[in-house]
Amino acid sequence: MSDGAAPISERSPGRERLLQEAMRLFAERGFDSVTVRDIAAEAGVSVGLINHHYGTKDGLREAVDRRFIEQFEEAISNPPPQSGKTRLADLSDWVDNWIARHQEDWPLTVKYFRRAMLEGSDWGAKIFTQFYEIVRTSIDRMDAQGGVRPDVDRLWLPFLVMYMEIGTLLLDPYVSKVLGRSGFDPDLWKRRHRAYMRLLSFGVSPQRDD
Repeated sequence: MSDGAAPISERSPGRERLLQEAMRLFAERGFDSVTVRDIAAEAGVSVGLINHHYGTKDGLREAVDRRFIEQFEEAISNPPPQSGKTRLADLSDWVDNWIARHQEDWPLTVKYFRRAMLEGSDWGAKIFTQFYEIVRTSIDRMDAQGGVRPDVDRLWLPFLVMYMEIGTLLLDPYVSKVLGRSGFDPDLWKRRHRAYMRLLSFGVSPQRDD
């Protein structure tokens, strides 16, 4: 490297700080309003170091996006393989543990997702598509295991799941005004995910034998 800086390893504290600061600045200002020099200054690294590891600002954003999407891959793609009457309770407990692991970083995650979605740019479109693929793959796997009723619309089911999750992210400032606090407060977050899972599992209409 021309500036003599040490490489950033895959999970080094320096890399974590760099990705965290880049995510924060992109979320606060938008991608186009942030320079590599801004990110380098906030992260305490050289511009040359960023260019060496990521090539361009676009390359750095791709790395941030990968870190961002990993949270949802963990949540949606890898639930515990359970079956029978305990499935919903087991999934609820698993979600509670996932929430606890990500609670500290979640405010920044929400800001980043909200900024990407509302900019209407290729950045948002790419993240939306990645999120869609995670949800669709998860549903396809569930479908192959017999977990989706035959009458469910397979085209729209992934989008309906996304509407619930992304809608919650985008609308939380307004939800907060109605409820008096964020829907991502731990107790409300857990309650919401339980409501989502019951809605997807059982619907809202009384069960009838037709």
